Amino acid sequence: MVEHTTQVQIRWSDVDPAGIVFYPRFFEWYDLGCEALFASLGLPWPEAFPKYDIVGVPIVESGSKFLSPARYGDVLTIRSRVAWVKTRTFRMEHEIAVGARLCSQGFEVRAWVGRPKSAAEQLHARPIPEDVLARLRG
Repeated sequence: MVEHTTQVQIRWSDVDPAGIVFYPRFFEWYDLGCEALFASLGLPWPEAFPKYDIVGVPIVESGSKFLSPARYGDVLTIRSRVAWVKTRTFRMEHEIAVGARLCSQGFEVRAWVGRPKSAAEQLHARPIPEDVLARLRG
């Protein structure tokens, strides 16, 4: 499966008064890792969503283990990979580290959600197009 690595420096707004990252930020970085992986595959979301007539790839399940604190000023390495791809959903797995020190491991299951044709139509997952499946599978 496909993998991508990106880096981000922890800003003051990411941390609590003790200078330790507030845990919801990790979920934002998982999302960043997923978006960066799609862009690396030639599927930047601002272009891909309208091209495929979807509202996006919302998270339908997620989780995380927090292993070591990250602090103000640290440079994080976000490693994201596609763990599996099904017809309408895919799973992203992420590791966030400071150098060799692993800070968190997380996952997201995302759905390929079509754009409703009318205001009365509910959101629903639709099949992921073959060309996108091929890119996600590598």
